[in-house]
Amino acid sequence: MAHSTFLLALLLVGVAVQASAQAPPEVTISYVVYQGSGCNYENTNYVLSNDYKMVTFIFGGMVATTDGLPAGKRKSCQMSFYINYPDGWSVSIGQATARWFADIAQDSAGIYEVHYYLSGQTGTAMIERKIQGPYTGSFEFTDDFRRLVWSECNNTPNLNIKMVVRVEGKKAVMGIDSVDCNPVLILNLQWKKCP
Repeated sequence: MAHSTFLLALLLVGVAVQASAQAPPEVTISYVVYQGSGCNYENTNYVLSNDYKMVTFIFGGMVATTDGLPAGKRKSCQMSFYINYPDGWSVSIGQATARWFADIAQDSAGIYEVHYYLSGQTGTAMIERKIQGPYTGSFEFTDDFRRLVWSECNNTPNLNIKMVVRVEGKKAVMGIDSVDCNPVLILNLQWKKCP
């Protein structure tokens, strides 16, 4: 990714909504696996904030449109990443912030979804937004997940995120948008100490 994109990501991390008041003394992400029509290793990257409370994803292909083939009406990205952190902690995702661009005509709509789950555990959390046309321009949403799914204590699992952007109707384009036209998703990590 270009140097300017990483600077933008660091700026976004600095201004996003803060998570819980505490975090483990050290957190790393060992690897991230990308899969889907809206992301790959060449056009997608991430930044973990210095306080371990946010992960910012930057996408190059997360735009859905009614122009073209039917497959272009829906873009998705499945991300799986392994978080290393000390025993005695549990992690969840409290909020997601998306910076968007949309050009949606009358009687058309754009839908945005984020789901997450932890490998080997039950439960999935979800956010969904629907934008009815007419609408043209950039905007930003920060949403709380409808429920929190916490990792088991003393178990550092794969955290799996699924993002979907889709459009309906005759004329619509929608994607998650940043200043340099790359889609951005910020995940707000929540931490708690195990009993």
